[in-house]
Amino acid sequence: MTAPNRRVLIVDDNRAIHDDFRKILQPRAQTEVAALEAELFGSAVPREVVAFELSSAYQGSDGVEMVRAARLAGRPFALAVVDMRMPPGIDGLQTTARMWDADPDLQVVICTAYSDASWQDIVQRFGRTDRLLILKKPFDLAEVCQLALALTEKWNLGCQARLQLAALAASRTELVASLALARAVQEATADGLLVVGPDKKITMANRRFVELWGITAATLAQGDDHLIDAVISQIVDPDQMRERVRHFYSHPEESGNDELRLKDGRIFERWTSPVRSDGAVHGRLWWFRDITERRRYELDRAVVIERMAAMGRLAAGVGHEINNPLTYVLANIESLLDSSNVERPMPPAREIVERLEEAREGLGRIRVIVRDLQHLARSDEAPGDVDLKQLLEQSIQIAGAELRHRAPIVRRYEAVPIIRGSRTRLGQVFLNLLINAAQAIPDGQSPHHRIEIAIRTVGRDCVVDISDTGSGIAHEHLEQIFDPFFTTKAVGAGTGLGLSISREIISGHGGTLTVKSTLGAGTTMTVTLPHTGPVAQAVVPVA
Repeated sequence: MTAPNRRVLIVDDNRAIHDDFRKILQPRAQTEVAALEAELFGSAVPREVVAFELSSAYQGSDGVEMVRAARLAGRPFALAVVDMRMPPGIDGLQTTARMWDADPDLQVVICTAYSDASWQDIVQRFGRTDRLLILKKPFDLAEVCQLALALTEKWNLGCQARLQLAALAASRTELVASLALARAVQEATADGLLVVGPDKKITMANRRFVELWGITAATLAQGDDHLIDAVISQIVDPDQMRERVRHFYSHPEESGNDELRLKDGRIFERWTSPVRSDGAVHGRLWWFRDITERRRYELDRAVVIERMAAMGRLAAGVGHEINNPLTYVLANIESLLDSSNVERPMPPAREIVERLEEAREGLGRIRVIVRDLQHLARSDEAPGDVDLKQLLEQSIQIAGAELRHRAPIVRRYEAVPIIRGSRTRLGQVFLNLLINAAQAIPDGQSPHHRIEIAIRTVGRDCVVDISDTGSGIAHEHLEQIFDPFFTTKAVGAGTGLGLSISREIISGHGGTLTVKSTLGAGTTMTVTLPHTGPVAQAVVPVA
């Protein structure tokens, strides 16, 4: 630590005055003063004595030059004691003014008699300043010591204050630059950022956050509560969002992430973590990213994979469905060709027509199967009007071989409105649910089971129930069956993606997919979809 500056300049034309000050401010003199004070006032003798470094100037101009030189040399004077009159040179007031020009921090004591200058003259010359004291002649020994000690200490404290202020200014400049960089990074990110302080007040919301949530300037101006309400009101399940927020505020050390589904169909990934500094939690960061396109791409890929897997599982049955009509088409054609032999009589015209009708019927069935497979395989179909009854019949047609050997189909169709959506994706959902229903029933027990398909309306929704009387699902598995890759089937019997993808598809259509099941008694999968069009013609229930 730098020693305090105790350099004192005496400016007086009387050399005896210089000697007096040396006697007063030298260590021996100060010790004598302290001893005298102890004797008079009963105080203890101080152990340490302040050592002043004294310099002398006998004219005002000399004193000014010494102040200037000391300042330039980096060893400035802390205090100057200046006589008011120093003929033939400049007086004490002029000397003080010029010394302050050379060193504005210099503390000054002007020694004056009552007749030298009035206080009004001094104030008029320098104004009211804390750098100047008046010492009336003749002066007291203790008074001189106290003035020298107080003013040099004041100079040192002022120097320290300026250094600290400069350091604070530099720190502030660095902090401003750091904050500007941090803010620029916050604004440059593609993610929405929200920082909430320990008092649950919002301390920062970046531009992307405002854009993602569509926050208006009016909402921002209304305060934190309105902003939070504007965010939560856009979420499909606002109660779940509030519960998660409460959980993290009651567990400030925890981090977590999940996904939010918005009412407009977007999907946000949400991540939150405490904001820590020096080991203490000072708030919470909420981070939001729009992953709608990523989820759509992932779903598209998963849909194609599951569709191909479903077609693979159905390949043998579909081949059988095509092979049966193709067999009797070929048989009828060969029979007709044989009958055209001139050595054999032609069959009656009615028989020929019957064989051709049978061939046409078989080819028509093949055409229907191929058409339905093409619908299932199509991946770029735009949304359009969908008749649920027709779509279910197509799915039944494709899965016919799988269903026929498991259980009879019971149809209970009401007249329901047209819905808007993707025939391909909805057809994939129904096909998956039908296959699951069939596979829940043991092979060879068809007379004892059934698969029931019902279509009905509930308010503004169309509802499809696909029920089976198969093995059912254990209660502990009901919450997991919609998780990706979860399956209760044997290895190789499924990908574990079917129900997860089906729920995503139905959710993307603004609907829901739910399950009810009793172990050993069967399962009902319920698809609920909003309708948009006129009522389609009902199909008579067929058992």
